Amino acid sequence: MCGIFGFVARPDSTLGQEQARKALQTLVRLSERRGREASGLAARLDDRIWLHKAPLTASRLLTRPEVTTFLDAAIPEAFPQAQGSLRAIIGHARLTTNGFQGIRGNNQPVAAGGVVGIHNGIIVNVDTLWRAHPELTRHTDVDTELFMALLGDRLGKGESLADALSGVYGEIEGSASVALLFEDRDALALASNTGSLHVCLADDRRLAFFASEGPFLDGLLAEKAIADALGGHTVRQVAAGQALALDLASLEPTWFGLDRDSRTGPEIHVRSRPVALFDTIEAEEEARRSLPRCTRCILPETMPYIEFDEQGVCNYCHGYKPIERLGRPALERVVRGFKPGATADCVVAFSGGRDSSYCLHYAVKELGLRCIAYTYDWGMVNDLARRNQARVTGKLGVEHIIISADIKRKRRNIRMNVEAWLRKPDLGLIPLFMAGDKQFFYWANVLKKETGIENSIWAENQLERTHFKVGFCRIASGNCKKRIYKMSAADRMRLAAYYSKNFLKNPAYLNSSILDTITSYISYYVIPHDYTWFYDYVGWEENSVNDILFNQYDWELDPESTTTWRIGDGTAAFYNFIYYTVAGFTENDTFRSNQIREGQITRERALALAAEENRPRYQGIMNYCQLIGVDFDMALSAINAMPKLYPLSRERTA
Repeated sequence: MCGIFGFVARPDSTLGQEQARKALQTLVRLSERRGREASGLAARLDDRIWLHKAPLTASRLLTRPEVTTFLDAAIPEAFPQAQGSLRAIIGHARLTTNGFQGIRGNNQPVAAGGVVGIHNGIIVNVDTLWRAHPELTRHTDVDTELFMALLGDRLGKGESLADALSGVYGEIEGSASVALLFEDRDALALASNTGSLHVCLADDRRLAFFASEGPFLDGLLAEKAIADALGGHTVRQVAAGQALALDLASLEPTWFGLDRDSRTGPEIHVRSRPVALFDTIEAEEEARRSLPRCTRCILPETMPYIEFDEQGVCNYCHGYKPIERLGRPALERVVRGFKPGATADCVVAFSGGRDSSYCLHYAVKELGLRCIAYTYDWGMVNDLARRNQARVTGKLGVEHIIISADIKRKRRNIRMNVEAWLRKPDLGLIPLFMAGDKQFFYWANVLKKETGIENSIWAENQLERTHFKVGFCRIASGNCKKRIYKMSAADRMRLAAYYSKNFLKNPAYLNSSILDTITSYISYYVIPHDYTWFYDYVGWEENSVNDILFNQYDWELDPESTTTWRIGDGTAAFYNFIYYTVAGFTENDTFRSNQIREGQITRERALALAAEENRPRYQGIMNYCQLIGVDFDMALSAINAMPKLYPLSRERTA
């Protein structure tokens, strides 16, 4: 089970800075044998509670820059020799039971309903209780959130701490040993229904420690400096069915039972103004929401090479040229010139996404062409895309040729590149994950020769231009105005140099996938792309495209997504999670910005859509990791640990 630990010191405690640090380090070292998959700390200061958690061992957590920065400031503030003020620190070393630890919200401490707490045990009727309390909102998969939410709800309705704890323990089934801090009460509460909790209280009521096991406190007291600061003391188990409340000002303990018929609860003053809560996960999300953005589009200041004028309008808006469509008559003239093959007039590149699906529909229904749909399956065309492909080709009566790569080898190549990247993450190298799909162009040319069908239609959407992917490679010019895949010769050389330099810095990239990467580069940037580009002629309007797909083909959406874009691509959830976590924006922001510039949507609508679409698609990420054989929790841990391109927001008031 998990390890929970912590300590609280009165203002006149003799616990000094070094003893406080040593106490925390010792409790971490001893407690993490009970759980090494994730950890977290919550620190109560006079006016705030600071909370940080991560999918790291507790000892590694203490070395993280955001933690050391806080402790460097908080410990001198909290524990100067004989000059301290109200302070408590609680910590958690997690053995994962409910909820993946890679999703940081599933780790502890958990804040809900004004309660910040840690929990050791398993609540087995967690889903039943969430259903029984529809007034409470569930945000995570961890059962600890339920305990805190139930307790906070009862306290908010005016119940005493003793009654509220008794009520929660009466509802839950399973085991729960908890340590609790409160936004509106100056108290630390400990409670257990198993006895897996022990407390050491100084006789002079100036200092207290707690841990999941008595021997952990013995190990702590073996440190002479800590034992000297503690002085005379009593070690006691928080027995099954028992609770302890410590007033943070006096450290006066009140023991009480969790049985309503046999206990007397503590008198704890409720603050007129709750303390502030600073949760570093929430702070990151708030920082992303608050990023300064272009006043015309929605690109943030973290976009590579972005500049703003005095009115806050970005250089990407100033340099944008509206897309000029050639029109349907021009397209009809082109297709009249198609040389018909024996079985079809043309090949339509068909990824299974919305743009290619609409293009195939239009080619057959509007232009009357005999088409063959072509897909290159490189291992990341997901099942949803395949089902949508089947819907469209089945209703249109179109032959569908799928050229399959060596899927096992392709996924192995992706895994090797992802694992190499995770060793030394770099935003500029993320496109390596998608290198394996670029032979799409090569095999299209092969298919042309094999079938004798010289004509092909492709559905590249110019609104999908993303300058930032090469921008993170320190290439300012980005994509060309016409084709997404086109770059100048000089920029192609810069891109190759950037990749080569980073491959030498990280030899893990020098693996058997490198040949695939080279051929992908050639397929994407070198070989001829002599195709008819559908959206050069026909306008693209999102609602119209979606109406056709939904109403005529019963198109299927991803349960995790509200958009029809990128849902058939197994990689998109993963790489967009990285961009969003580190830079605060994704492809959705660039796409919606282009729509604004084309006059298709308002800036307000774009902001709302991007905020919804940028939510992490954890199931999609999990599916991706399973397909390529990368540990989900390890991957998300590495991503979340990356330095951010934006500063954390200020502490919020609870």
